[in-house]
Amino acid sequence: MALFTGARSKAASFALGLSSLAIMPAMAGTNMGANAPASLPAPLPAQDGYDVITVIGTRAVSEIPGSVTMISGADLAKENYTDINRVLRVVPGINLQEEDGYGLRPNIGLRGSGTDRSSKVQIMEDGVPMAPAPFSAPAAYYFPVVGRMSGVEITKSAGAVKYGPVTTAGTVQFFSTPIPDVPAGKARIMLSDQDRALGHFWVGGRWQTQAPFEVGFLLETFQDRAEGFKTLDVGQTGFEIADYVAKLGFYSKPSALREQSLVFKIQRSDETADETYLGLMQADFNTNPYMRYRASQKDQLRAKHETYQALYNGELGAQSSITLLAYRTEFSRNWEKLDRFDNSALSGSAACNSLGEILNTPTLCAQELEVLVGADGFVSPDDVLGIRQNKRDYFAQGVQIALAHEIETGTLNHALTFSARLHEDGVDRFQEQDQYRIDNGVLVKTTDNPPGSQSNRLSQALARSAYVEDVMSFGAWQVTAGLRYGRIETEQRRWNTPDRSPAPDSVRDNAHDILLPSLGAVYDFGNGFTLLGNVTKGFAPPGPSSRASDGTEPEESVVYELGGRYDGNGLALEAIGFLTDYSNLLAECTNSSGGSECVIGDTENAGKAQVYGLELIAKKDFQLDNGLTVPFSLVYSYTKTELQSTVSNSIFGTVMAGDEIPYVPEHQLTLAGGLTGDRWGFDLSANYVSETRDSPGQGAIPDNERIEGRTIVDSALYYDIKDNLRLHLKADNIFDKTYLAARRPYGLRPGKPREVFVGVSFEF
Repeated sequence: MALFTGARSKAASFALGLSSLAIMPAMAGTNMGANAPASLPAPLPAQDGYDVITVIGTRAVSEIPGSVTMISGADLAKENYTDINRVLRVVPGINLQEEDGYGLRPNIGLRGSGTDRSSKVQIMEDGVPMAPAPFSAPAAYYFPVVGRMSGVEITKSAGAVKYGPVTTAGTVQFFSTPIPDVPAGKARIMLSDQDRALGHFWVGGRWQTQAPFEVGFLLETFQDRAEGFKTLDVGQTGFEIADYVAKLGFYSKPSALREQSLVFKIQRSDETADETYLGLMQADFNTNPYMRYRASQKDQLRAKHETYQALYNGELGAQSSITLLAYRTEFSRNWEKLDRFDNSALSGSAACNSLGEILNTPTLCAQELEVLVGADGFVSPDDVLGIRQNKRDYFAQGVQIALAHEIETGTLNHALTFSARLHEDGVDRFQEQDQYRIDNGVLVKTTDNPPGSQSNRLSQALARSAYVEDVMSFGAWQVTAGLRYGRIETEQRRWNTPDRSPAPDSVRDNAHDILLPSLGAVYDFGNGFTLLGNVTKGFAPPGPSSRASDGTEPEESVVYELGGRYDGNGLALEAIGFLTDYSNLLAECTNSSGGSECVIGDTENAGKAQVYGLELIAKKDFQLDNGLTVPFSLVYSYTKTELQSTVSNSIFGTVMAGDEIPYVPEHQLTLAGGLTGDRWGFDLSANYVSETRDSPGQGAIPDNERIEGRTIVDSALYYDIKDNLRLHLKADNIFDKTYLAARRPYGLRPGKPREVFVGVSFEF
């Protein structure tokens, strides 16, 4: 079944989307950009039209009947973070599994949803899904460049229904630098003691023209390179990223009958990262946590990402507006990395035939460990190491329409939103695995296999969805009712040989119809006190590798939230309790989770589960008599997880009822404070994460599965030389804490040691 035209139909498919946007102003005779009130959050400029298609939009957080956090551009600028793991520490309910120390490929979960490659969390930028193929391959091997963003919205529970289709956990939405209202620009350069250099530059503005519209543009680039903090005497470590954005906007003039805008955006990023999945055995981690074994010397990721996007926003009338969005993303990558081990010419033990087993039991697997270390004078058997060319080409494209209208019926005020989206995506896997020996510390190829011999398959998906929301206001109440309908069709074709003959060796088809309701309410007691609550249907589709005939079902749950907020007298408080009741939890096999006994991409049922907890936020700015300000914030999360079914599968292994979900700490706490004067500011933040487990289990965590708790402290200092010229000094992990970040995919992996930056930024 041909669900879409293919990965190479960029020009025709995207042109169709743009042409539909271009004719809408003539059809509607309108202006779509919503007139946003002054309370609109800074990252969401009205002319860019995100108020209709985002949860925050023009609403205050206090009006939203669920957990939502907005990190503004000013918040991001405080610490100059480029690592999303550090950015999200101020969000309650976030679960993070660090991997490379820089946040290049983060593993994000929300409330125990599972962290692996953020596949259970919807990642978006400017309203566009950013996973390379959200339905065909949701694992986010591409992630937006955080250093160029102007804001981040994190939505959980009820608000996630607006974005779909994954609604159990939530959405992390990024907002890129908007086109400024007036000519402006910014330059920022930072250098660190880890041989790292990064630069962020943009220029743009809006101008009057003789035509009946204004024209604006933005040109932006973010460059980041580092030599890496790990040591490898044969080969390289570190990374290079070059990211570029161009925007062109057309805006109605203030005298126009209807306000409207049309913004085009093109983005491209190129990345080369000498990163590996190979970690360390415990003894080596204790001695030198930042070393790398010589068997990882060829590991390198090369990736390219492109986004093409157009957004039209216009008023249809005094109380109505329309938003049209067309997009296409393309992502190509080849991660050449150590992936398999053949010990048939060594011990031959079944307990030592995978990389994870070798590093977890180094005494039992001493012969195999010698190969990974690759000491001088050691020569391994031929073909013992399998190095895979993980070549994959992805695409995603779609068109979305959103209509907003406000009406009054008696004492009720209705803010209605209707949205529909047509989306298609796909991934082309054409991989090979070559065999090597290690000879005096150098990898030597011993078997050269043809492309496509390891994995040769095409996966594709077509998704249709519609969403309706009614925000009803009456008296002190505001009730939000939402309903999402979707149909998801997937297909995967597999070939057992490198060539692709007309008939694949196997075909897997799946189709799912979903209906996801959400109901929430906010009651305003006055004097800054509000009470909120909601109930939402959660959903996550299985991947195209799954087979309905094998009993694999979608992930389904019901999510409950109840809490309250206070905002007054310079103090902001929020407390929200939640319960996620899974009728079926899905487990997915991925390389990044250490999958070696399962087929990459397959999903399997993990049975019933419950996740519950409490999230707290407190913020206060203390004003001192001498004009200084002391900002303070506290963010705390308590999370408990319980798998309620005894199941056995090739991904989790055998899971017993009562087991906890891995990589979900019970306690997390972030404290932040500082001191701000007229021309300077100092910020200090401490993040505590309690111990967690690497595998499902219960009771005391075994030593070989424990991720110890840790506290990491970051700091930042700035001084304004002039109104538009600022000096920066910052330190990540200021006390140089050595800590274990993860035991996945293979062996122990460290967090980033102390990194000190100095830099300058200039604005005009």
